[in-house]
Amino acid sequence: MPTASPINTAKSRAGSTFRRLSSLLPGLFFFLGLLALTLPFTAHAETDSDRELLELYYEPQDLTVSTATRSPRPLSRSAENITVITAEQIEAMNAHTLADVLATVPGVQVSGNTAPASITFTEFAGATTRYIQILVDGVPIDDQFDNFAAPGMVPVQIIERVEVLKGPASSSWGNSLGGIVNVITKEPALHASFSGAASFSGGENGTRDGRGEVSGTVGSFGYYLSGGNVKSNGFHSFNATENNNAYAKLRWNLADRGSLRLTFNSMETAPQIGLITFADYSDRLKIRFLQSTISLDYNLTDRLTFNTFFKGSRFDYTRIDDTLSTGERFSTITSDEITSGGAAILTWRQGVHTLTGGVEFDHGQTKTSFDYPLFLFNQTIDASNDKWGFFLNDTITWERFSITPAVRYDLTSHSGDFFSPSLGATFSVTDKTLLRAYAARGYNLPILNPAYSTKDNGWTVQAGLETTDIPFLWLKGTWFRNQFKERGDTVTRTLREGFEIEARTAPIYNSWLTAGYVFTDAKNLQTDEKLPAVARHTWDLGLHYDDRTFRGALTGAYRWWNTPDYFGAEYNNFIWDLNLGWRFFRSDNTEAELFATGHNLFNGAQYHDEIFKNPGRWFEGGLRIKW
Repeated sequence: MPTASPINTAKSRAGSTFRRLSSLLPGLFFFLGLLALTLPFTAHAETDSDRELLELYYEPQDLTVSTATRSPRPLSRSAENITVITAEQIEAMNAHTLADVLATVPGVQVSGNTAPASITFTEFAGATTRYIQILVDGVPIDDQFDNFAAPGMVPVQIIERVEVLKGPASSSWGNSLGGIVNVITKEPALHASFSGAASFSGGENGTRDGRGEVSGTVGSFGYYLSGGNVKSNGFHSFNATENNNAYAKLRWNLADRGSLRLTFNSMETAPQIGLITFADYSDRLKIRFLQSTISLDYNLTDRLTFNTFFKGSRFDYTRIDDTLSTGERFSTITSDEITSGGAAILTWRQGVHTLTGGVEFDHGQTKTSFDYPLFLFNQTIDASNDKWGFFLNDTITWERFSITPAVRYDLTSHSGDFFSPSLGATFSVTDKTLLRAYAARGYNLPILNPAYSTKDNGWTVQAGLETTDIPFLWLKGTWFRNQFKERGDTVTRTLREGFEIEARTAPIYNSWLTAGYVFTDAKNLQTDEKLPAVARHTWDLGLHYDDRTFRGALTGAYRWWNTPDYFGAEYNNFIWDLNLGWRFFRSDNTEAELFATGHNLFNGAQYHDEIFKNPGRWFEGGLRIKW
């Protein structure tokens, strides 16, 4: 998304001791609750149902992920640091868009969320937005001009699951130095000719979210259709936003051999970024993204499967900046991009091997115009890029051990070629403890501008442990070291090193606790200075309850952003949200639920830049029906 350079001003940061203490107190209550839940009732936690639920949730031997190798494999055989968020979890969040979902993942920072469905920035352990590739149905939604994706455009109702891979994934996907967000959309319902869901919510400041979806299968034909609108007047001056979306998936089953799918996705957003008073201008955007895919999955033999798909997308972008003092137009930036391509993938399973190889092609073209009437400046940039990618990986499993070597070679017309190897391994120490190790080289294409032709690149090394051997607790820990060469006017060598820890208790009386902590030491290796605006400490805490009739979740998030004073940032507070739901009607085929959310209960401030101040305390609620 083409943007003008941000202008920041020096402002002193003011903090309130009372507010800081009031926002930290729930954290103390959280840990006291952890002790209260785990110590007095350990006998109850021994029940078979609690054990089964813990094992199903945290040791899903049959749960498969496809992001790491582009073919299904068990999560327990994946060496990469992968987090999976399911549709059921997303529903419990009362989320509006993908940005809301990503904000709950430990190690992921989402900033700029000034209102529902607003334009946000995403980071993985300090790897910035342009290093992270976001995919919907295998199609990137980031623009060609500067590799920017807007997760606030993606509606949650179409999501079956989200797979988040932190760290370079170039050995499978090419352009992805920081990581991958893979949105897997819902399939047509198999056992009904007509089913669906509808929901509406309303909240303060004109916030509303209406959405509906229908799905079914008749004979060999299946369909899934969805549409929605999210709108808000915003919680600060000039922060209103509105999103419209429509999605369709059609599927033809080819007997027992496979299926043919056709998808269409339309997403539009028109957010106002804010009043940048110190720079005397205001921002407004309009973005439209259209994409379509046609794909074939076919079982050639019992051991050999073939997948091919063709994709096309269009990205239209307009940014208008007006001068506040005079009302004159400061700048207009427009971009029109067209991308097309396809891929062919073979997966062969034989004995201990799962071998996946493929080739893909992408053609991207952009026409971007810059108009600054006050400076009598006007420029139009036409640029294009053709990319061929060849990849091969093998997951070799033997008893408790697995190893995944992978390579990919990309040739681009804009930036030359790049070789991306990776190597991962897992070892099951016990039936409930898994060790992981992963090393990979990755790259990121530069913005599609003739003035830039060099790639950012780097290495990651990761090691981790996941276990449920500790009674009544699931625990996951990962150490990472990411070393990048970032190219601007000069080459800068940077390091992002740290660790993340996630934990969840066994359900006790339908209640459980979650916690996550991530530490990131980000610095310039040439000057040994800390990298600004990188979250050094992040905390995610949660107290959850669900008895299938009533549900609730109190969640807290804290980010210590390490920003320079001139950003005007504030990040002294935890942000606490409360999500509630009551399934007041349930029959064989129908379910109805009332839900409500209280955002930022203690009215805390947590933002990395004064332009993107987070909303204060606000409330919303609604009705959700499924049939």
